[in-house]
Amino acid sequence: MSDADGDLERALSDAGWDELGGDSNLLPFVAPAAEALGRGFASLQPVDRLLGGPLRLGALARYATEGGPLVEPRGGRLQIGTATRLQPVPYTDSLGVARVDAGRPVAVAGENASRRMAAWAAASTGYFAGVAGKALDLALEHARSRRAFGGTLAALEPVQQMLADVATLTDGLRLLTGGGSGDVPGLDALAYAGEAAERVTAICMQVTGALGFTLEFPLQRAYRRSRSARAWADAALLAWEEPAE
Repeated sequence: MSDADGDLERALSDAGWDELGGDSNLLPFVAPAAEALGRGFASLQPVDRLLGGPLRLGALARYATEGGPLVEPRGGRLQIGTATRLQPVPYTDSLGVARVDAGRPVAVAGENASRRMAAWAAASTGYFAGVAGKALDLALEHARSRRAFGGTLAALEPVQQMLADVATLTDGLRLLTGGGSGDVPGLDALAYAGEAAERVTAICMQVTGALGFTLEFPLQRAYRRSRSARAWADAALLAWEEPAE
């Protein structure tokens, strides 16, 4: 399944989303903008657009379309190919994952590749911050309303400690986004953000208990998205940092 949203894509395009990755002066706004996408557990397709097309890692790609572009970070370059012979595969989240053939890709190197990768890393970091922030909001709302042992969950010391840990991690992620300070989260920030967001959502699942695993409660979406997005982000970072051939 794929959560690709054509209406969202068009709205972001009209708002100038694509220019964020193409103009170095606009790069500081990428992470804060992507944070809003993360809070809504929106499709990651707009994030990958900053690379120039759907993200490919080896034989797998997400959000690929037949005959459309594919972008694979590899050894400090971006390998640009064309998606052919798509074979959808089962996946734990709605990222439209498929086995693909990219034909004979063309390598893009230098400043262009570095700028695209920087924009994608900043957007991914912001997205993780948004997912974590929304997960914290959901856990707090539940803890304040759920009654146990003569009071609310939020009044219990162990729950307070878990929420404090989550709040600290989430504040750290928000600081990484820059928030208009002009700072741009880089590749190291993204490596940390994925791990932190996954930890935040896992602790929030503990706070909400069995409710957090139900499809009716949106926290399960945050948990699945943080885990799947982190796996892709970590793999992309490793591929980008491989020695060039």
